[in-house]
Amino acid sequence: MINILVTLEVKNFTLLSEFENKAVQFMHSHSGRIVKAFETKRNDDNSGQEIHLLEFPSMDAFDAYRSDSVLLQYAALRNEAIESTSIIISDKSKEYE
Repeated sequence: MINILVTLEVKNFTLLSEFENKAVQFMHSHSGRIVKAFETKRNDDNSGQEIHLLEFPSMDAFDAYRSDSVLLQYAALRNEAIESTSIIISDKSKEYE
């Protein structure tokens, strides 16, 4: 299992929601899921920042999701919604009590 921390610099939260609703359904077909998503900043112009924690069974599954032609059909919508992303990937999980 891999965990992916994604920081999104959002241009438009309304369009982001539209994109994510499509992408998350498709993500399931690659055995991925959004564990948690939350806003860290929302500006008056509907831009801001959002954080996602994703899980995929492997790096191969994540790569297949990102390169799948179905997801690429949503690229224009994604580009309208998101300015940039930062991605951190880990296969080392820890639990603290």
